[in-house]
Amino acid sequence: MSRIVHIALKCENMEDLEKATKFYNDIFGIYTTKEKHARGHLSRHMTDGNIDLALMLYDSEDEKEAKLAGPGIQIHHIGVEVADRPSMIKKIEDNGGTIFSDRAEGALKYFSPDGTLGEIVAAGRYPVKERSKLSRIANVSYNVKNLDKSVDFYKNVFDFAELPSAKRGQRVLTDGQTTLTFNEGGDRPAIISWGLAVKDPAAVAEQVAKHGGTVVPGGFRGPDGNIGELVKVA
Repeated sequence: MSRIVHIALKCENMEDLEKATKFYNDIFGIYTTKEKHARGHLSRHMTDGNIDLALMLYDSEDEKEAKLAGPGIQIHHIGVEVADRPSMIKKIEDNGGTIFSDRAEGALKYFSPDGTLGEIVAAGRYPVKERSKLSRIANVSYNVKNLDKSVDFYKNVFDFAELPSAKRGQRVLTDGQTTLTFNEGGDRPAIISWGLAVKDPAAVAEQVAKHGGTVVPGGFRGPDGNIGELVKVA
């Protein structure tokens, strides 16, 4: 089974990126590992020790990759670690996906059949590090137009297993550590939120406003403008 190793959040400006860096470090113990500029954007990489969180700032909305997931603030894409890139590229295309990136790139972006963006990376690109004591990145949630098509793609390509869901119009997959939640509906296919498991969601919610975020039902909106869910550690 492949493994989810990366989530990229698109920020609007450098001020918000700096605020978000401090926000995720102070509340969730997600710490910075490196920073680089490539393909028209700055990426500040952080981690909970298991999954890489990239805060991205594009030089311009006119950059080639800037609007791939939609204009403005977005959860831009997830990254999946795979063992064999050539065979995985074939599986993506055989299951209705399309490759966007130059095939020589280390992080190879694809569009799934529902139109959402992801990327595949080789093992070791985002190595496991010291785990945060405050949180664990636990979930990514999507809105999709065709629930069955979206779920079948991730099951068939990455061998993600399906978990039971109590909600109608929702299906949940897992790589064994992190879940992908697919909801049928919304204005357009999109990654709508990412989720963090914490010991006391209510106590964490109280810290959100003090650190520059906004409390919303079920979670928060970070200084970067993206929605995060708060769930209790199982």
